[in-house]
Amino acid sequence: MSASLSQVRLHADQDDHRYELTLTVDGDRLHIELRGNDADGRLLADFSTAEPVPAAHLPVLVQLLAGGQAALAANRRSPTLQERRHTHSNSHRPWTPEDDQRLKDLAAAPGTTVRDLTQVFGRSRGAIRSRLDRLGVELGADTDEG
Repeated sequence: MSASLSQVRLHADQDDHRYELTLTVDGDRLHIELRGNDADGRLLADFSTAEPVPAAHLPVLVQLLAGGQAALAANRRSPTLQERRHTHSNSHRPWTPEDDQRLKDLAAAPGTTVRDLTQVFGRSRGAIRSRLDRLGVELGADTDEG
């Protein structure tokens, strides 16, 4: 390995999907890898550059991806509340103090996963993670993000 080799790994979660972006710079060359899996580990995305590209081109690649995402978003209809609630029955409903206490209790139990909590509360993965963060709660010991 070259002394100038460096690598960055970024993770992002959306609903029951987990994505990992790996950027590896070797000298002035950039290699890009993107993998995505669902909660059951099934592969959703598997991309890597066939050949490394000049590392200096990373800003323009990011600009193109952001522009493409914005163009797609402009053409995409947002799901209605009814459609969201078909998937997550409590989508956009306020959290009650009882919900918060139950969330704290369940999150403290060893082995509880975010996926478990999405099913119990009828809310998305993002909603559960956001509420846990807001309450300052971490999942109990020996848990898997599942």
